[in-house]
Amino acid sequence: MSRKQASEPKAAVAGGARREVRVTAKQVSKRNQMIELLLVVLLLLLLIMSISFACVSFVNKAGRFTVNLDPDAFKEKGISICESPDFGDPTIMLQGSAVENMTNITKEWLTNDPKTSGNYISSDPTYKSIQELDNVNGSHNGTNNIAYTFYIKNSGKDTIDYYMSIDIDSYTKGVDDAIRVMLFRNGKPTVYGKRPRDINNQYAMFAIDQLFKSDLKVCEDIRKNFEAGDVDKYTVVIWLEGWDPECVDEILGGECKLSMNFNVLEEEAASAVQA
Repeated sequence: MSRKQASEPKAAVAGGARREVRVTAKQVSKRNQMIELLLVVLLLLLLIMSISFACVSFVNKAGRFTVNLDPDAFKEKGISICESPDFGDPTIMLQGSAVENMTNITKEWLTNDPKTSGNYISSDPTYKSIQELDNVNGSHNGTNNIAYTFYIKNSGKDTIDYYMSIDIDSYTKGVDDAIRVMLFRNGKPTVYGKRPRDINNQYAMFAIDQLFKSDLKVCEDIRKNFEAGDVDKYTVVIWLEGWDPECVDEILGGECKLSMNFNVLEEEAASAVQA
């Protein structure tokens, strides 16, 4: 065997080793790239989950009562809503403060009068009468009730009709069966309650002036001839009525979210709603 022939197998082995090292390096590099990609994907998923959790938390912590105005009414007709009658900050959405762990009370306790309520809470606002609940702007909740006062104004040039409704957006554990919604329209109050399951119960209609329009609609109304410069005042008070036959232990921990919604109507739409 010649010297050249004797050295060829070693060279072949070395070349194969170099190729094997190069292949292994490519595999390691590819694996590292895959790991980095997976880490990026994982971080993105965590970010999306965090944003989603934050949004859900915001929704859950948001006020249980909101007021919404159709954006077109604001842009095209000059209609706006505000917590104060001077309309220093007109907007299309208002939100009342949340009340957590609300327990049942009764209508007369809304005044928080230590002489008559039997359930006086020193940290709550005190009123001389139910009517005075309509005299405080913005959120003025009690410990166990939501109270919110706001205004709607026609800053445009045209006389319009608008549609108003209070809607039940969501509820759990049947808590909607026992709630009462008092609505002041320009100083005149009306209390709404859900249709009783047992109309023959002596407390079935306790503190109810009018029944809910439907299971998910507290009330609706049309304001006719809302002229340029006109301002309407609304106060909404929400509580769990302790005398309601459906105010039972099973609804403990339940939630109910309501909203008040405004839309400008064309003449045809106004006639259809009234019909």
